Amino acid sequence: MILTSVGASAQQTTPPPTTVPPPAQTPPLLPKPPGTQTPAATPTPPAVAVPFPADSKIAFVNMQALLSESKLGKAGLAQMKTLTDKQQADLNDKNKAIQVLQQKIQTQSTVVTPETRTQWNSDLEKAQRDLQYSQNEAQAQVEELNQRLLGDFQEKVLPIIEALAKEKGLYAVFGAAESGAAYVHPGVDLTVELVKRLDVKFPGK
Repeated sequence: MILTSVGASAQQTTPPPTTVPPPAQTPPLLPKPPGTQTPAATPTPPAVAVPFPADSKIAFVNMQALLSESKLGKAGLAQMKTLTDKQQADLNDKNKAIQVLQQKIQTQSTVVTPETRTQWNSDLEKAQRDLQYSQNEAQAQVEELNQRLLGDFQEKVLPIIEALAKEKGLYAVFGAAESGAAYVHPGVDLTVELVKRLDVKFPGK
């Protein structure tokens, strides 16, 4: 982000308005395979589970649905929302303060002393720098929390997936979105069962 800079010279009495872009979007609380694009959203698993084929040796899990439907995942998403809501409110306050100062410079510069104009311009530049720093810091905080929650989620989910795979005698369990499969038989989708087991072990309270 590059903000419009206002010179401190007394002759620059009416700086142009600064357009402050909104903070960066919060990244999804899911890992992305390196070098790949974000896959299209996978449909939410059916409410009624289809019987697992007895002869199947592979299965799939919708990680996005597991995250959004499980209590553990919802608790993590709630933490992310709490952080981003607080950050947005802070950035909005800083943006409003900049707009107020810009308006004062535009409307009152001709009736104040050169020293006052210089100080106002300096204050505006400082406020702009502070806003940019706050935006960068907010994004860093979001990324740090996202990675921490992802690590915790995976640490708790993977043993449950492994236990279910052993129980069913499976050779492999794939992520539905990451696998690139064009079609997955509903019976080999373990998402509903995993959500149930995850909720029992980690109620998210």
